[in-house]
Amino acid sequence: MKPILVQMSDKQWTMQAVHLACALARHQQAAVILLHLMPARHPSYLGTPFGDTPPTWQESTDMRDYAATAEDYGIELRLQPMQYVNWLDAVSEAADQLDAAVVFAHILPGRIPYWRRFQRWNLQRQLAAAHRQLVTLDPTQGKPESLPSVTIRPAPVRSKS
Repeated sequence: MKPILVQMSDKQWTMQAVHLACALARHQQAAVILLHLMPARHPSYLGTPFGDTPPTWQESTDMRDYAATAEDYGIELRLQPMQYVNWLDAVSEAADQLDAAVVFAHILPGRIPYWRRFQRWNLQRQLAAAHRQLVTLDPTQGKPESLPSVTIRPAPVRSKS
């Protein structure tokens, strides 16, 4: 099966996305890829060691927590670092390169009204062109039936023979 891509963001959002992605991956028998985006200081640094930014101590700790969560679900979690200049294009390109079926992306609010909605629309348009699904975990306006959810079935018990 095609993998599920989770963009690494703040811990609370990413942990929620990892839980949902792992439940979905277990149902689809797929892997989960955690995308660690590293901003390049200059476009000419892309693809070079100058563009690499090692994870902070907190990010490393968070990554171990995400891996432990995936292990609890019995899912393979892989870390994919990627340098970028424009994060929106980076998420779309990563989904293309990794051939992801589902992309969990965290779109932060901006100072300009409607900018976030435009970014979400643009990313969804790019992913839909390649038949990929976008999940943003957006808060809803008090509609519990539209909150993101995944139905989890118990894993089959394997007999040891």
